[in-house]
Amino acid sequence: MHSDIYDLIGVGIGPFNLSLAALLGPLDRPLIKFYDNKKSFDWHPELLLDNAPMQTSFLKDLVTPVQPTNPYSYLNYLVSCGQFYHFLNTGRDVITRLEFNHYLKWCSEQLSDLLEFDSPVLDVKYQDGLFKVIKSSGETFTRNLCVASGPVPFIPECSKPFIGESVFHAKSKHLKGVSLQNKKVLVVGGGQTGLEVFRNVLNEKWGKSQNVTLITGRDNLLPLDEGPFTNEIFTPQFVSEFYELNQDSKDKFTKSLLLTSDGNTPSYLADFYNELYLDKFYKKSFSDYTISPKRWLETISKKNNEYEVTIRNTLSDQCHSFNVDVIILATGFTSGLPNYLDSLKEDVLFDDRGRLCISRDYKLRTKFKENNIYMMNYSRHGHGIADPQTSLMSWRSAVIANDLLGESKFKNTNNQSSFIDYFTEGRM
Repeated sequence: MHSDIYDLIGVGIGPFNLSLAALLGPLDRPLIKFYDNKKSFDWHPELLLDNAPMQTSFLKDLVTPVQPTNPYSYLNYLVSCGQFYHFLNTGRDVITRLEFNHYLKWCSEQLSDLLEFDSPVLDVKYQDGLFKVIKSSGETFTRNLCVASGPVPFIPECSKPFIGESVFHAKSKHLKGVSLQNKKVLVVGGGQTGLEVFRNVLNEKWGKSQNVTLITGRDNLLPLDEGPFTNEIFTPQFVSEFYELNQDSKDKFTKSLLLTSDGNTPSYLADFYNELYLDKFYKKSFSDYTISPKRWLETISKKNNEYEVTIRNTLSDQCHSFNVDVIILATGFTSGLPNYLDSLKEDVLFDDRGRLCISRDYKLRTKFKENNIYMMNYSRHGHGIADPQTSLMSWRSAVIANDLLGESKFKNTNNQSSFIDYFTEGRM
């Protein structure tokens, strides 16, 4: 029999699995371990751009919504680091990604016995009623898995032949080391990441560019819908009831909520507009720039040391071309079964569009009877727009933890009904 059989092994140590570790870590059971290929904890280091804000309250941390007395809360972090009163004096309820990353690092240090970095998972096989997790340093066995290794950058088809130091996704090592001094730059994407990259280019984070263009297929640089009634969508009750809808209804509703989950932080937009105003009329220090909505990247071709890009204006249905030196893709992410689960693919169920089938309690639907694979950030189509967000990560961790433990150890239901009723027929 195998020694050291874990009850659960987590693959990927980002906020999502760290939240699960923070809930389960203080308990006497189960036996758990988390692996990651990074050398140490760091959360999207490429995107920790100046003043980049979180888009959720600091109270939506790893644990507070389901267990506010947990030692890994953001408030306990502030107290432990001697920052509590100073933080209160800032008057903020939203923190920067820099602060959030520091909090996560602090939690990872407290939970270090459960976390193993520099341990890439190469393969997972099913053997003798257990999952055999194969790493470069050896193999381990577990009854259950929790996969949170993150989505992969979405690369437009026309960009794929040119990916490298001059054409790259914003979530890549190339952004940190790029030099834009006297370069012509194209930023593709008008969501929060694209806007932050564009603003930092103008502020010469990577050197003073010759010019910079931002294109987006959206109608404008549109604000995140963060109204109180909209935020009723980011509640456990909504996700639970949404899950029960038929898939066509879920797909249509999710598509309509783009700006609820993927808009630009309104205060960031206002600050940036102010910055553009001051520069245009007073400072006059920015490189030439263009912000172009309703544009799609059609083609890229290499011309000597430059790239000729063709852009379609979807408003006028006209195309135009120009040359750039660097293309930064802020084009989002896509998710699918990670490569290290390829050996299990024949035992995994997919829907008619090739998407993973994931149950209400975040278990991947498989042919395994006694062993579970929990999936974090793979069920936007099933659980809705909150799935890739940090808003409900502690609640999802509580759902998974309770299922693993076989008891309701953590609170994962609302006490009160929502102010917005999508699902029941009230009095007319």
